[in-house]
Amino acid sequence: MKFKILGNRNNPAVLFFHAMGVTGESSEPIAKYLRDRYFCILPTSTVYCAGQTYRGKADEVRQVADFLHAQGVERVALVVA
Repeated sequence: MKFKILGNRNNPAVLFFHAMGVTGESSEPIAKYLRDRYFCILPTSTVYCAGQTYRGKADEVRQVADFLHAQGVERVALVVA
């Protein structure tokens, strides 16, 4: 999984969690608009990441949870799907 972040980690977090067929970059125009007030997190599934192996939905969710924890995100203000 690949993660792009925009904004300040101290701001409320917005997670752009996409359906299959959509990458994190597709929400970049909206995230750029929100980045002054929010910490925007744009993951891209391992399906679309060269050299990575998709192991299932549970693994994708685990990777997101691990990333949020590593970034110090304790709460997500909004999930955009």
